[in-house]
Amino acid sequence: MPSRIFSLAAMVSLAACGSGSIRPAGDTGTIAPAPSPAPSPPVDLDPAPAPTPAPEAPTGPPAARADTGTPGPASDVEIRRIGRWISSRIEGTRRLVIRDPDNWSRFWAELGAGIRPEVDFTRDLVIAVASGQRKGGGHDIVVQRVSRSDGQLRIKVLETSPGPECMTTAALTQPVDVVVVSGQGVTGWSFLDSTAIGGC
Repeated sequence: MPSRIFSLAAMVSLAACGSGSIRPAGDTGTIAPAPSPAPSPPVDLDPAPAPTPAPEAPTGPPAARADTGTPGPASDVEIRRIGRWISSRIEGTRRLVIRDPDNWSRFWAELGAGIRPEVDFTRDLVIAVASGQRKGGGHDIVVQRVSRSDGQLRIKVLETSPGPECMTTAALTQPVDVVVVSGQGVTGWSFLDSTAIGGC
């Protein structure tokens, strides 16, 4: 009888032990702490840089303009007339700028006007204009004006013809005008022709 009671007590003890839950090794029953939040980026406590001041407006005179190629204002050039002829040996139209003694000598020989005047071509040049042969009198030609701009000569030439009521000679004429102007610094030239009816 006593041995049966011992066996029953042992079974009760084993049943009591089997009613507990089995925990994995290392499980202590405590709650794991929440993960720490990611650190925030550092805040720059230095003040923002001051804005750059606008440049001051210039107070001096404006800068010189770049060269645009536009010619400067023209100025009149002094004209010294060698001579004007109504009749000559030059039967063709001429608009000449002569800058050396050789061409001057050839032109004067064609003109046939006697002794050739001396011209200093180191400082001057000759302008010669001719109308060509005309069938009658009353025709004329003249270097009216010479102006200069940036080394360029502008030569105005006026040709006149007789009016319909004018009484003129029937002889052939060859009007010519020859002048001298300063040639220093001259790099080019152009002729501007105009016509008019002359008085009787």
